[in-house]
Order: sequence, then structure tokens, then C-alpha cells
Amino acid sequence: MNKKTMYIIVAILVIVIVIAGAAAYLLSNNGNGGTTNPTPTPSPTVSVAGAATLTFSANLTSQGQTTTYTWAGTNLTAVMTLRVDFATYAYILDASQQKSWMSTDSGATWTVSTFATDWGTAAAPGFGNQWADYMAQLANWSGSGDYTYTNTAGEAIVLFNITVNPTIPASTFATS
Repeated sequence: MNKKTMYIIVAILVIVIVIAGAAAYLLSNNGNGGTTNPTPTPSPTVSVAGAATLTFSANLTSQGQTTTYTWAGTNLTAVMTLRVDFATYAYILDASQQKSWMSTDSGATWTVSTFATDWGTAAAPGFGNQWADYMAQLANWSGSGDYTYTNTAGEAIVLFNITVNPTIPASTFATS
């Protein structure tokens, strides 16, 4: 074998080794210099629309006074049952039975109340109207954090501790 043929064989071997090395480097680094950029998984959107259960608190500020309400709702996709607590008062409103109960000692004892008055109407708003207003506002909620707005009466409202589809113990809605 002459020198010229030997140089050609060595040159071909060098080229094959360089190409193989470059290909191995690119394959081991996914072709992007050693960094990986996985496709992010989108966070699930949390929405009150279609929720079966919901809990939240509301600070309602009117004429400089703030009242904190704590709400729980169940069976929201059918005929709901609501509970609202504020100060030492608590109300349970069962829309399927059109019945309500109230407590003046934070739920230790319950008495039958008047559902129509407690639920309310457009002319005489009650807890049902208040709940409906909160649900309309929470339709614009981002799915995390608090939600703040001013209602048509000019009251500042902050909805917080919002939990969509929590497990709510049946005792929350028990009156005995």
C-alpha cells in the first residue's frame, strides 16, 4: 500500500470519527446544548361554575364597619343547602325543603326560621341574594387568591379562603 492510499484511509477514518462524535454529542444533549425545555403542563383552572361544594369567607365593609361571613354550600349543582356564620349568628338554608334554621349562639342551638325572609327577594334581599351576588362575582375569579369588588350598594367586599369542591362534613348542615 502506498503512502497516498494510506493518507486517504486515515482522512476518511478521521472524518467518520468526527461525524460520529458530533452526532453522539448532539443526541446526548437533545440537540440544544445540554439544556432541556420540557413543555409546561398547564395548571388546572379552578372555577366555581359547576362546583358541587364551595366554602369561602367574605369581609363586607359598609359605612366603615366590617363584618366577616363564613359560607359553606353543598349540592350546588342541584338544589343547594347553604350555611352562613357571622358574629355569633348562624343560618342554614335548605332550598330543596324551603326551610331555614337560625342560631344566635354560633350553632350550639337551632330554631326554625322563615325561609322566604332568610333567602330573600329582590325587594327584600337575604342570604340567597347575597350568595347569588358572590357567585356572580366569583365567575370572574382567577382561581387562586382573594377576590375584591364593590357591590351595587357601595359596600367593599373581599372574598377569601375560597375552596372549590372541598369535602364538607354533614354536621356543618345539621341542626340537632
